[in-house]
Amino acid sequence: MYYLTRWVPLKRRGLGWQKCNEIYEKHRCIASCGLAYDKILELVLDIKGCNLNCKYCWGWKMRYLSEDIVKDSKEVLKDLECRFDVVEKDRFVFKKGYRVGIIRITGNEPSLQWDHVKEVLSLIDRSEKLKRCKVIVETNGVLFGKCKVDYKGLENLEIEIDIDVSFKGVNYDQFEWLSGVKKDYFKYQIEGFVKLFDFYEGTNINVNPVLGINHAENYCVWKGGKKYVMDVEIIDERGNKLDFYDYSEDFEEEVLSRRELRYDEAPFREYFGIDREKTRLVIAVIYEGKRFLRVLPSEIPDLV
Repeated sequence: MYYLTRWVPLKRRGLGWQKCNEIYEKHRCIASCGLAYDKILELVLDIKGCNLNCKYCWGWKMRYLSEDIVKDSKEVLKDLECRFDVVEKDRFVFKKGYRVGIIRITGNEPSLQWDHVKEVLSLIDRSEKLKRCKVIVETNGVLFGKCKVDYKGLENLEIEIDIDVSFKGVNYDQFEWLSGVKKDYFKYQIEGFVKLFDFYEGTNINVNPVLGINHAENYCVWKGGKKYVMDVEIIDERGNKLDFYDYSEDFEEEVLSRRELRYDEAPFREYFGIDREKTRLVIAVIYEGKRFLRVLPSEIPDLV
């Protein structure tokens, strides 16, 4: 089960894009395309449904308000290959040296539909068009830690796969506050990462711990045609800035002993899909020397 892409279909005049947009709308295509880094493009699948309730979730509206799109693994592969063809044949993409190098399986929580995800990965592995791409699967790891899904079997595939375990904080209190579920589930995140890492170590599957929170402070807001630069902090229930180096003992012993935590130094963004009321609870904004508690960047007073 999926929801439509996070990005509006690219509406350029280049080769094939108009036709692609028409197909997208008619057939509810679920494979979107965005920029991963440098000139590497990624095709993205957004799976619907989650077992956490994060206050800052960018896809909250998609999760609760969007239409369910149900597709089997072969239909998903068809969408991926179709989007791949349109992107690779586009004259602008070709001239600028861009290429599709990544397929990202993300959304809310892919492990809730893990058997389906494994089928999709198997088809990608057999696809002449897609098998050269690296696949990134983003998960909170909870179901793996609870032994609710069978994570084995991917080692038989030839494609390169990164499983990014997205930690919602680095200790129990942070996790409970940010994720909206009981702090005990942080232990399942840790155990899920350990199970995946230990099983796939030395294979074509790379298991990475990632801080799944956009937390870099510098942020730009465009309003009334003017650019405003401010800092955004992720805060606790008392309004204090969270320290994402305040590791719990077991997080340090079990996770960091195996692999360094990846800090994706991206700033908090006021995505269109957030629950604004919930997101305000974990945000403080510093602008022109003043600290605004539980206010979103676009809501700072005196902006044009």
